[in-house]
Amino acid sequence: MRDHRPQTPATLLDNSQMGNIQQRAIALSKLDKAVKAHLNCAEHCRVSNYRQGVLIIETASAAWSMRLNYERNTLMQKLREKLLPNLSQIDIRVNPALAAVAPAPSEKTPDIVRKPISDKAAGYLRQTAADAPDKIKARLERIAAMAEARNRSK
Repeated sequence: MRDHRPQTPATLLDNSQMGNIQQRAIALSKLDKAVKAHLNCAEHCRVSNYRQGVLIIETASAAWSMRLNYERNTLMQKLREKLLPNLSQIDIRVNPALAAVAPAPSEKTPDIVRKPISDKAAGYLRQTAADAPDKIKARLERIAAMAEARNRSK
């Protein structure tokens, strides 16, 4: 008879293949960090898998694949010394989806920086608006009013 009592996620992970998958993912993540520590092009590649002495690394483009091929022997030597003594081969594959991954959002300065309009400039706008056609006159007066409102709020 089945036991239908609720179980915690930890017990589910410990008792099933999900636990094995989780441990494998953690091990590959640690291996990825270790490999990236030895590479100059770490943001353009990642460790995909490690099985039977073969390390599979994915790159974003063929150009990065070529660059990794040049570094393959030194990387293999470093990894054998420090992390993977059974490493026999490094397989480098191109995965264009890596290039499509958006970088983490960083604080970017806006492309257009709006500088405050001084009272003197607002006065000039109003003088120009006096002789302008109606459509332009309304816009210039609106800009002057925004500048004066901003200066009053300070």
